[in-house]
Amino acid sequence: MSYHDMTIKDIVGKISTNEVYLPAIQRRFVWGYEQIEKLFDSIMLGYPIGTFLFWKVEKSQANDYTFYKFIQEYHQRDNYLNELAPKPEMKDWIIGVLDGQQRLSSMYLALQGSYSYKKPRARWDNDDAFPKRLFYFNLLRDEFDEDEGITYEFKFLTDSEAEYIDEKHFWIPVKEALKWKEATDYIAYATRKNYLSNSIFIKNLTLLWQRIIQDKIINYFEVEAKELDSILDIFTRVNSGGTVLSKSDLLFSTIVANWEKAREEIEELLKNINNKGEKFNFDNDFIMRLCLVLTDCPVLFNVKNFKKENIQIIRNNWDGIKDAIKRTVDLLVEFGFSQENLTSRNSIIPIAYHIFKGGCLSNDDKKNFKIYLITSLLKQTYGGKGDQVLDSIRNALREEIDGNYVIKNENFTIDILINHKLPADKTLTFTKEDIEELFEYKKSPYTFMVLSILYPHLKLGQVKFHQDHLHPISAFTNTNLKKSGIDISKLKKWYEDKDKLANLQLLEGIENESKNKTPLKDWIENKIDNKPLYKTTNYIPNLDLSLNNFELFIEERKKLMINELVKFLRVK
Repeated sequence: MSYHDMTIKDIVGKISTNEVYLPAIQRRFVWGYEQIEKLFDSIMLGYPIGTFLFWKVEKSQANDYTFYKFIQEYHQRDNYLNELAPKPEMKDWIIGVLDGQQRLSSMYLALQGSYSYKKPRARWDNDDAFPKRLFYFNLLRDEFDEDEGITYEFKFLTDSEAEYIDEKHFWIPVKEALKWKEATDYIAYATRKNYLSNSIFIKNLTLLWQRIIQDKIINYFEVEAKELDSILDIFTRVNSGGTVLSKSDLLFSTIVANWEKAREEIEELLKNINNKGEKFNFDNDFIMRLCLVLTDCPVLFNVKNFKKENIQIIRNNWDGIKDAIKRTVDLLVEFGFSQENLTSRNSIIPIAYHIFKGGCLSNDDKKNFKIYLITSLLKQTYGGKGDQVLDSIRNALREEIDGNYVIKNENFTIDILINHKLPADKTLTFTKEDIEELFEYKKSPYTFMVLSILYPHLKLGQVKFHQDHLHPISAFTNTNLKKSGIDISKLKKWYEDKDKLANLQLLEGIENESKNKTPLKDWIENKIDNKPLYKTTNYIPNLDLSLNNFELFIEERKKLMINELVKFLRVK
């Protein structure tokens, strides 16, 4: 391992001429524009920006691995993934970046590209919300700002923003510095702009030229390891010093290093499933764990044990894995789930396992899937010791025949899981005491799950439903309650109970906005045509529905809801 240094201009030039690439084991570029602006402030101040680690690869070897180009025109919505490097473009020797990807990507974007990020409060589906911004330096500032925590002002600006000039602002594109070979070049620039007599302007130009063109800021170690295992070991060691890599991160690195299209395949899958319904936030970690469980690998895994043959198993089964997870997420949408209320991603893996292994997907299976899913989420089955629980549930679903694992039943039978003993005192069994505790939940993802059980007729995957307060929140002010003659000793309890399960219903979004602050009694009397049906489907007890009767309303509605929950959750 040898030590070298070079200038920022040198490394940016090498990236531009296809001499420096990103190995597939690197994660994608994630730095925000503010991080890039602060990086250049540190560079101008002469602060160390860390050592880099480069992998020198001969072209004959480079063809055996997968590399990606640096992003030049970053777009927060449309272009945030690195492009695969075409092998014919590679030189006799190339450099793969093992440590320093985010910093180098930031420098390259700043000096050779653009950064388009969404304007505040703008819609994601609005193309105009992502204006193209180039990287600029304010030549008229060199004082520390306590609020911003920076001395030198760098900004990604649109063309119109960069045109603004006053006594404290003169914006120069930072890439302009790459054109200056000698000091006379930036002096000529100052002369053309009529700022030759401005000392701050000249000082900043000089410092920018020195930092970008002259100073050898890029200090790096260079390794020439030939075996991928050695590179993975180095990568693991150097990257564990900062953000600690999870086991699934390392497995992902191993997979993409041995399977050329893995990153594209996984990112395409994530884009597909995350855009379903009201959106989800699945990530690489989830996909890696899913691959392990579905292909019957150990759930508690050791990255070093995953050799090429294990990766080959995942690769050979990839189409089936993709299909299983897509169909599983379709079920989530049908059940009304999204990133807002899916409180455990591990909980859906047994469903995907059943589908992947060829299990049925009838209406009865769907009902059992829903019972299992909501039960596991409400019981927080995967909270703590989740790996052990997942392994145990998989064992309950499968059996080994002639060296292969198959599911015990083509139909998803919830009773197998309810009666299965799980580790760490976890359980999928509901008791009456558990049901009682559900009514202590305030409006949250958990109350949505319970309400989705109580409103089985609603098409949750087709229409957006809100959790609505039957007795509206606006009624529960101290002033209003006292005015209604409510016993002062009950005020606190009533205020707590108003947000709990027994005062919530599922209501279509538009209808919820219409109902708004209307008292429950007035709403039913004046807005509901079929009052008996409405009361039955919404578990409304036959009693006086004025606010003064809130305590009895809660007690009686709770009884009606419990009767249905006991049946659905298979309470013994």
